[in-house]
Amino acid sequence: MVQGLNTLICQISDMDRAVAFYRDVLGLSPRLVTPYWSDFMLGPIRLGLHPKFRGEASGGGWIVGVEVADLKALRTRLSEAGYPTDHPYHETPLGVVVDFADPDGNPLQAIQLGTKMSDFA
Repeated sequence: MVQGLNTLICQISDMDRAVAFYRDVLGLSPRLVTPYWSDFMLGPIRLGLHPKFRGEASGGGWIVGVEVADLKALRTRLSEAGYPTDHPYHETPLGVVVDFADPDGNPLQAIQLGTKMSDFA
């Protein structure tokens, strides 16, 4: 089902400050910098910076983003196993994602690369 780790996402409160930290303090080279998404490559893994998600009670933090070949199948499997899948699909420049959590409530996100929202209608 899961093909591998795709992105480690960090929810941040100030994009400029966060980019400066990862670039200037840690010495990483940004691949993309925008007000809504910035990322750096850590070998084969993307480190993504994203403003805090709306409605997140946790106030931010890390999310593990995995890559899947069939996002609909993952969502069905989660639902059948009793895990809530009430988060809507969300289109990104790389593909469509869906958010979910493990049994302890730790946030996860799955992406099916190369897809558009119209693929999930």
